[in-house]
Amino acid sequence: MKVAALTKRWLSCSLVLVAAAAYAGGCGESSGRSGSDFDGGGGEGGGDPGADGSSRADTGNPTFGSGDGSFLDGTSSFDGAACAASVQAAKRAPANLLFIVDRSGSMSCNPPPTQTSANCEQFPRPQNPAAPTKWTITRDALKNAVAALSGSPTSVGLTYFSNGAQADSCGVQSAPTVPLAPVDAALIGAVGASLTGVVPQGLTPVVGGVTLGYQHLHESPAGKALVGKKFVVLITDGFETCAPQLVPNFINQIVVDASRVGIRTFVVGAPGSEEGRAVLSQIAYNGGTARTATCTHTASPANVGDCHLDLTNPSLDFAGELPKVLDAISREALGCEFDVPKGDGGTIDYDQVNVSFKPSGAAQEQPVLQDPSKPCEGGASGWQYTPDRSRILLCGPACQAVKNDPGGQVAITLGCKTQVR
Repeated sequence: MKVAALTKRWLSCSLVLVAAAAYAGGCGESSGRSGSDFDGGGGEGGGDPGADGSSRADTGNPTFGSGDGSFLDGTSSFDGAACAASVQAAKRAPANLLFIVDRSGSMSCNPPPTQTSANCEQFPRPQNPAAPTKWTITRDALKNAVAALSGSPTSVGLTYFSNGAQADSCGVQSAPTVPLAPVDAALIGAVGASLTGVVPQGLTPVVGGVTLGYQHLHESPAGKALVGKKFVVLITDGFETCAPQLVPNFINQIVVDASRVGIRTFVVGAPGSEEGRAVLSQIAYNGGTARTATCTHTASPANVGDCHLDLTNPSLDFAGELPKVLDAISREALGCEFDVPKGDGGTIDYDQVNVSFKPSGAAQEQPVLQDPSKPCEGGASGWQYTPDRSRILLCGPACQAVKNDPGGQVAITLGCKTQVR
């Protein structure tokens, strides 16, 4: 699709998202724009990929809240008296991840230190054909990241930019190359086959590729509403080279509108995106995935910005760090939302619900106390209901511990008086 035609599509998509935001009523800005989704300090906070792109995970098995209630062998004991209870394994809320991956010509270069980004810009081909390229590293990391999501309540889709022939180096597409589907053997195979068949070429139409990705997630494929959270994961080694005049509106209007209708945007900056740090940082900040509340997201200078997941430091091992970043994104997407189970007869007493967490290797569960004193993203430590009470949110240290311990078990107990922090 040519740039002129894309402009019309982008404007159309923006209007769709604006209208959706208006109909959403009290839909505010994503908490990620003013707080951190990776610092573990608020609701949905998790392991923090550090300034060098590496992933940091807390250690230890913290006890959340206070009090002497405990969950042991399916029995709950509160206030010194046993109560009958139904204990159920917590079921995570589903998530939808659409990977939008840069397959422009520069992805065929070797990452530093084998080849500098400056050399790649001048000669977009591998300096050492026998060494891994940015594309082969990205390809293999994505294959492994998707396979690792098998068995989770996650659907994954995959698309690229540019996707046209040499005559259309700014080509993008409105439907994913690999349609969104639950992560099973068939989806893993489709993703692997698609990635294996890619030959990097063309320019870097970030705005067009991401905007059409938003449109796809928002309109729902085949008219079927997507269930669960929605995320775009942008992976690029550059910045907009097809329609740079559209970048300000994209950052300040389209990305914000997508966030307001529930589509958050992760941004991974591969080597080569050094001069696009400011733009990529603004996309991550407005897209609800800022690394910290105080990250830099100004429009200039072009090479300054740290809200996104920046892997451009020459001292980094790109092949070693990209899998860590993708793992952190997967954990963030799975998040800390769990469905509230139904009691006998499909009814539930919301004042008799309790939550526990059993860390990997631990002998017993630890109580997670309800904390309605503050917003989940505003310092609460424990758990809360969503406004419609259909789901439970873990907040603060509880959420961080669950994300850092994929083998841990969250349980929800019905029938005992809710223990409040």
